Amino acid sequence: MTAEMIRAEDLDVRYGDAQVLDAVSLAVNEGTFIGILGPNGCGKTTLIRTISRIIDPTAGAVYVDGKDIGEYSPRELATRLGAVPQETTISFRFTVEEIVQMGRHPYLGRLSSMKEADYTICRKAMDLTSTVHLADRLITEISGGERQRVLIARALAQQPKALLLDEPTSHLDINHQIEVLSIIRGLTPEVTVVAVFHDLNLAAYFCDRLILMEKAKIVAVGTPEEVLTDAHIRQVFGVPMMVRTHPLTGRPYLVPRYEPAPPVPDRAPLRVHVVCGGGTGAETMYALSSRGYQVTAGVLSANDSDCTTAEGLEIQVVKEPPFAPVSARSRTEYAALLEEADAVVITEMPVGPGNIANLKVLEQSHGPKIFVLAQDGTPLSSRDYTGGEATALFSSLCQGGAVAVRDIPTLLTRLASLRSETTP
Repeated sequence: MTAEMIRAEDLDVRYGDAQVLDAVSLAVNEGTFIGILGPNGCGKTTLIRTISRIIDPTAGAVYVDGKDIGEYSPRELATRLGAVPQETTISFRFTVEEIVQMGRHPYLGRLSSMKEADYTICRKAMDLTSTVHLADRLITEISGGERQRVLIARALAQQPKALLLDEPTSHLDINHQIEVLSIIRGLTPEVTVVAVFHDLNLAAYFCDRLILMEKAKIVAVGTPEEVLTDAHIRQVFGVPMMVRTHPLTGRPYLVPRYEPAPPVPDRAPLRVHVVCGGGTGAETMYALSSRGYQVTAGVLSANDSDCTTAEGLEIQVVKEPPFAPVSARSRTEYAALLEEADAVVITEMPVGPGNIANLKVLEQSHGPKIFVLAQDGTPLSSRDYTGGEATALFSSLCQGGAVAVRDIPTLLTRLASLRSETTP
């Protein structure tokens, strides 16, 4: 059974009359990477500072390696916990190498100096954080992002059993964000890591478990899949999100879900049906929904990312089970939506035997104006996997009045014109 490295029990912290931690409890197992999420002011930084004994709680206790942190001397605690603060400002004119070497102080006697083994540990920490080339530079003369990596190197030089980081990538550009978090991830399972994040997607990718906070309390704890739900994010951040599974990592990732704009007064929203698949319809559905169109979609496979997008946007979608062909029931539902639609948009989707029924039913429909997204100006082109049948259907649709449009802005312009034509 995995032992606990850190345990907090019923932590209360107040700043004057403001309660910033309210009966917060958590347990962190050895060797795990835990991310703490939440809006500004929810108590994330205070929790990290309380665990590291920078702040004394009004009530509650913190245990590190099975021992109350109050029982450790500062030097002993520094061999258990390494901390990287959010604020990287340092006013003293130390060199970068000197800053990193400060991480060895807990291991040195009052009158002793560093030995070769200590220098080796510092050099390794600088290698890991790509700060070796800064060794002779003054800490006051490097960028905020470089300072952040130096402070991480200093914490690594402590060789702690647990590492506490408050927004470790806040000053870094994207390549260094991934580089530094990969380094930190690589420290596990030898080192336990607890880090505050603002970027939900980085937390989802790198962390084993997440803690979501709101108004001084923990509201959710679990795996990224359990914590990063649309309901949780909407509750805590007030922003609707689409939560999808990354096709390469299998981890959840989040995309802001833009709420549909209210319809223009005294105008019924134009009804637009989107025929898509294979991820080709997401941007179109976002654009249409955000501008107040009444959007429907399908027929789509339930495991298609376009189906996930439609459901996330609360778009009515006709769907089939994964890998199933379009059934008679779905054809009927789809045909009914086409009858109600003012316009149909066909994206640059691949067409095969499983979804060609979408084009067959559309060819038989009457009424809606059809727009075909075709960036190269040629509908379908190399995306026909039906031996030419889909291409023939596209040609028939174009001969019947379907209009090819090169991009979404052009589509929106065309739909705006159509709205004017259909408005009394």
